[in-house]
Amino acid sequence: MKKELDIFLEDILNEIGLRDKLHFKKINGNIEYIKRNHSTQFYELFGLIYKYFQNKNLSATNVVDSYLSMINDMRKEGLYFYKNGKYRCSNQSEAYEYVYSLPNVMTYYMHALLISQILWKHHFNIFIYFQSQIKELFKNKKELSILDIGPGHGFFSYIVKNEFKDFNAIDIVDISETSLNMTKEILGEENGKIQYNLQDIFDYNDTVKYDFIIIGEVIEHLDKPQEILKKISNLLTEDGMVWITTPTNSPAIDHVYLFNSKEEVYQLMNASNLEVIETCNYLSEDVTEEFATKHKITDLVGLFCKRK
Repeated sequence: MKKELDIFLEDILNEIGLRDKLHFKKINGNIEYIKRNHSTQFYELFGLIYKYFQNKNLSATNVVDSYLSMINDMRKEGLYFYKNGKYRCSNQSEAYEYVYSLPNVMTYYMHALLISQILWKHHFNIFIYFQSQIKELFKNKKELSILDIGPGHGFFSYIVKNEFKDFNAIDIVDISETSLNMTKEILGEENGKIQYNLQDIFDYNDTVKYDFIIIGEVIEHLDKPQEILKKISNLLTEDGMVWITTPTNSPAIDHVYLFNSKEEVYQLMNASNLEVIETCNYLSEDVTEEFATKHKITDLVGLFCKRK
């Protein structure tokens, strides 16, 4: 299997190198770093991604088509952001009109984000941090009940189900059928222990409480992220915990809410009845935090929080 993965990866990198030499240099450096420091986790995660692409009959060229389309979108959105100091997409209605309601856009976008999980160092590092921390934070609690809101591709839940084999249940909630179906294909159903719900979290039953809630890269897509954080607070058990990730200064075709700094993320948690227990952040470029702050470089922030 490892040989198949290496061949597929080489095909992807060669294709990117032919079509976007500048971006290839960055991605190639990321892959070298990840494989050198986290080889086992890299091949495990990449194996899931490869299997999905194989099931969809997507070649390396197909994958790169989607990926470079997203990269070009990001460059355009970046230029707008640096010129105007705000995201082009100003609210959820616009995101729905220009992204979520268009199947062709959603398909290439979701495929591109999927492969980015192993091509982008800051994306991969957040998984490594998450994996290491949940072992410690939940070392005395194995039978977890878990809620994953807007799972993207389901990788955080995949890590949880592997680390806690005796988990009680994982409930997946998403308003995007495309995302939900992709997550289901990657994550599976575990004999009914994983349930998939095409539903708005604001319509979700408040009487159900969870030991652990995951909401990865969701709140930047919302007009009023504080509302969903308060909802989450009400869904936690008394000693429950939530894992939240969100980027700062991250222009994308469907990003709505702008965090200018990680401090703004912390402030929002505090205002939403959540206490930050552990936190991490990973820059999208190999620069200092001082440089990143000054030049508005994307910073991916992860937080474990409890209800106040």
